[in-house]
Amino acid sequence: MHNLQTSAWDRASMTLIENVAKMPIGQEQKISKIIGVEHWTPLQFKTRHRFGKHVRANLEHYGLVFVRKAGTIAVYKKSSI
Repeated sequence: MHNLQTSAWDRASMTLIENVAKMPIGQEQKISKIIGVEHWTPLQFKTRHRFGKHVRANLEHYGLVFVRKAGTIAVYKKSSI
């Protein structure tokens, strides 16, 4: 992964953690919506795909729960724990 992409990944990860903390319990969102366009856009397509897989594999770290798929995109909500 390119260094610029790594830093974009780190910013997206930190933003995800911060924004999940602000989300109301029960609200369903896609990762791109939770992070926001500002931090999602810098990620290249392959990096976005890998980031999504990373989030899915580390739901507890991000405080999320998988809810369903909307087409091919996963939808999450804030964990109540």
